[in-house]
Amino acid sequence: MSTKKVLVIDDQRSQLKLMRKMLEKFGYLAITVDSAEEAEYILRSEENFSIIITDLRMPWLNGLNFCRNVKILHPHLKIYALSGYLYDFDINELQDAGFDGLYQKPISRAQLIEILNSDTEKT
Repeated sequence: MSTKKVLVIDDQRSQLKLMRKMLEKFGYLAITVDSAEEAEYILRSEENFSIIITDLRMPWLNGLNFCRNVKILHPHLKIYALSGYLYDFDINELQDAGFDGLYQKPISRAQLIEILNSDTEKT
């Protein structure tokens, strides 16, 4: 069985490092990028991600618009928002964009397990 991959997008390198470490402890391969534009580029050539975890507030393309773009091409790909500014966004707008879950930073171990367990659920 191959290692499951998670794409993590955040403009804060410290957050990327933390998420990589946490995901690797659970046996996942974390691909980390610091912009939604880079994530879109990766998704054009590689589609075998189990889950995407993205920040919301980022320069240029934010997590909300990134989710909308990805869901058009990959409607069944699970995308989770993880943001320190979650409540600066309209929750209904986030849900309408297609997020599968919304989490406030810092994420707890239990919350990350909840996200990873969604990978085993049938869509």
